[in-house]
Amino acid sequence: MRMFNHHLQQLLHRLLTRERRPARGVVERGMTLVEVMVVVVIISLVASVVSVAVLNRLEEARKKLAFTQIKQIGEALELYKLSLRHYPTTGEGLQALVSPRGNERPFMNSIPQDPWGNDYVYIYPGSNTPSAFDLMSYGPDGVQGGGDDVTSWQSLDANKQEQ
Repeated sequence: MRMFNHHLQQLLHRLLTRERRPARGVVERGMTLVEVMVVVVIISLVASVVSVAVLNRLEEARKKLAFTQIKQIGEALELYKLSLRHYPTTGEGLQALVSPRGNERPFMNSIPQDPWGNDYVYIYPGSNTPSAFDLMSYGPDGVQGGGDDVTSWQSLDANKQEQ
């Protein structure tokens, strides 16, 4: 164990001081297998901690994107209502925003999918907002409920607190 500590100290000293040449009269030798394994283990531990943090941030960013897209679609639905004096029916769906009846110009160029590759769910009249519409993404699992849904009737902060 004492030898191992000595080798580890030498390795760390070389890495920290960037010592390129050994002192006079000292023969430099390569790193032992144990030293290499210690470095690999340390790098692996650091990489795993960093990757978990990055993946958590990625999921949070996807939820923010879904919330932003829901807001944008909701604004297009409000413009639709201002122009035609009603929201599209559930049957017409969000497609009414890209290809409205008559000679109305489209309210959106295209309807985006949520960040997990699923279609947004549109219901009019809404069960959560009866005087308007419900617009939602079922989140990463693609299933309603489960605490990961992103909805038009809750703020982003409220959606975070449910989880």
